[in-house]
This record gives sequence, C-alpha cells and structure tokens, in this order.
Amino acid sequence: MDHVRRILQNFSVFIMSIILTVVPYMGIALPVLDTLEDDCLLNVSMISDTHLEQKELIRQGFLIAGLRNIKRAKCPIDALLVDGDLTNYGDQASIDTFYRLIDKYSPVRTLISVPGNHDIGHVEDRDHDEVRESLIASYNAYAGTDYDKIYYTMDINGYTFIVLCDEGDRWDFCTISQEQLDFLDAALAEATADGKPAFVCCHWPIEDTNGEKTVWPGSGLELEGQDVRAVLEKYDNVFYISGHMHAGIKSHAVEEKYGLSNAETINGVTYINLPTYGIINWFGVPWSGTGAQLEVYAQKVVFRPRSYLTGHWYVNSVYTFDLVNGEQE
Repeated sequence: MDHVRRILQNFSVFIMSIILTVVPYMGIALPVLDTLEDDCLLNVSMISDTHLEQKELIRQGFLIAGLRNIKRAKCPIDALLVDGDLTNYGDQASIDTFYRLIDKYSPVRTLISVPGNHDIGHVEDRDHDEVRESLIASYNAYAGTDYDKIYYTMDINGYTFIVLCDEGDRWDFCTISQEQLDFLDAALAEATADGKPAFVCCHWPIEDTNGEKTVWPGSGLELEGQDVRAVLEKYDNVFYISGHMHAGIKSHAVEEKYGLSNAETINGVTYINLPTYGIINWFGVPWSGTGAQLEVYAQKVVFRPRSYLTGHWYVNSVYTFDLVNGEQE
C-alpha cells in the first residue's frame, strides 16, 4: 500500500518517468553482452532484489534466465553483484536456493553478495543476529571465505568492493555501528590511495539520493548517528551502489525533468541505485529482469543499464563518470 500511495501522490511523475524512458528508448536487442571499448579493466554484472523463495518458481526462472544470458556473453564478466534482498523472507531454504542457482548457472564464481532488509528483517522465527550468522555461513560455504562479520571487503582485478550491512534489530531499517564506520573509513583510505575507484555496496540507499524523497521517502540509510556519507566524502573516486527502492531504470530526460536518476554524483561521491530484478519497479521501466553493467577503465567508470532477460541495452540511460586524477601508474 505504501507503494500505491507514493504513486498516487506523484502520479504524473510515475507515468512520465515510464514514457520518457521507454518511448525515446533506443536500446538494441543483443543476444550477448558487450562493452563498447576494448580497454575495459573490470566488467561486473549488477542486479538487486531477486527476492527468491524456495517454492516460488517465477523469480527463480528470472534469475536462471538472466544468468544464462550473461553466460553467453561476448565480453566475459569478472564478477556478479547481487545488492540485497537475495530472498523474500530470509529463511534458510530460500537462502540455500539462491546459492544453489548462483552455483549452477553463474558464469563466474566471484560473487558480491549483499544481504538486505528482506534477508534480515523479515524473518519471524529467528532473531536478526541468528539470521546474520546464517547469511555469513552460507556465503562462506559458497565462496570459500572465512568472514566473521556481515560486512567485508573483496578485491576483484585489483579493485576494492566494500560490503556494508545492517547490524540492528529494526524491521526494514539499516543500523551501521561505529565499528563498521571505522572499517569503512580504513578500507576506503587503502582502496583509493593509488587513484583507483572503490565501490561501496549496501542494499539501502543513502537518504536523499537517487530521488529517494519522491520514490520512497524514509527508505534511505539514516545519517543521524551513523554518517556514512561523511566517510564516503573524505575520499576521491568513491561509488556507492544500492538497491531497495525498486525505482526502475530511468532516462536522462527523467533526471532532467524530475530529478530522479539511477546514478548521480553529490559532493564527489557517485550514488548508483539499481532497479529490482525479481519483481515490479516504480518510477521508471516497470518490468523485472533489469540491472546494469559496471565497466571500469583507467580514467572513467561507465554505468550501462540493460535487461538481462531480453538482452536490451538502455542507451538513453548510460552514465560515464570521469575519475579524479585517474589511476596512478
């Protein structure tokens, strides 16, 4: 009902966001993934909000189809990012289903797995700490890692991905401890020291970014007492990647007219919000199966939205971000 109220309150924005993205849409249906340039240093397929359930087969089918599409890529990917709400209710059977499908169908073993509010806060028969422990154990079993916290770092092709996650016990909210903030600070200092970009992955968007006040007021990570933004802004070439809002892919025309975007830079930090993959989207392309490619080059980062089900690229929604100073030799 909250989604319905938001749409009714902003109905003209809702309709025009879809029209301005779909009607002038110049996407080309391709049977394979491809990058536009040959000197790509890192290529990551990014999706969010798969919302898998053990007994619900449609969303499982979406994930399988998307992974098969990626597997046929002309340009192979280096990693897969799933940025939260891996499951709908965080039950162990659904978590196991998620990793089983990734293990069977993903073209790469390298997985950046980010728990979301549905994985932690929507479980009725276990407390949040117990669920977090099971999520850590499931990821370790898949990836062969030995993480002991719900937040961690990964190195992929020499680039650092920093996963942040909720440590609290509030339903649908994200609580970041001072220990996790200190971890983020230290990880960013090391990751950006040589001019390379660093990628912070958290299911929750930072409040008042990517049109959060219109799409879903109050859905962002609250900064009072846990000012993640202040830590991000200390460093150059920081990218913060979120999901959660189910906001859909939007064209540059939507950003110009309504201030709603999938990617924007504020005070030097680039905020990327991914559409939901498993269920319907709002205030943009509404259908499921959408996500984006993250392409990293020596002097820039490219965000390239696409449908992993149909193979369409949304070329009127591509963003290119120049790196500050570029990478140091």
